[in-house]
Amino acid sequence: MKPLAANRLVLSRKQHRACTLSLSRAELEQRLGPPLALGDEGDGLGPRYRWEYQGECGLEVLIDLPRDASHGPREAVLWMKHLEVEHALEHLGLSTEHVLWRADMQEPLPLDGWAVVRQDEAGNRFDICVLSVPDHAECLARLLEARSPEQSYAMELRGLKPASRRTSPRSWALPSQDEHTASL
Repeated sequence: MKPLAANRLVLSRKQHRACTLSLSRAELEQRLGPPLALGDEGDGLGPRYRWEYQGECGLEVLIDLPRDASHGPREAVLWMKHLEVEHALEHLGLSTEHVLWRADMQEPLPLDGWAVVRQDEAGNRFDICVLSVPDHAECLARLLEARSPEQSYAMELRGLKPASRRTSPRSWALPSQDEHTASL
């Protein structure tokens, strides 16, 4: 993942609070380097440290940590446009053990989209998650497979398939209204 430009608008209305993580500033700096910005922008979130990253697949994540959280594990907030917690955790090298709260646990995500599927050595298949962006699902499958080469991961389309725009041929005709059929 690469840092985002520090001079851009960092928290837009398109980004959602995806999860809350239990991490210290030292752990975040070890994984992500020094914070990109100190949050004194007057946006109501208070003074905080911020890390902003984008993966090769286009996934953007922002992590806010209150500034008073410098001495131990505190609650860091992960913001993103799409609620793809598993995908973000893989990019950040974190496990679900760090997650205190997830937005997708209170409001289940729709099942339409791209499923990341794991197949084990015995041929059993399990859905990991369903993501709305195909590039993100493909990226997560690659990240998981690199971490666990003994299992295979793939992506599959789930839910309703897009309706085709082809029209079916007509198998019926309108009756004619001429002087011969009017007397019938």
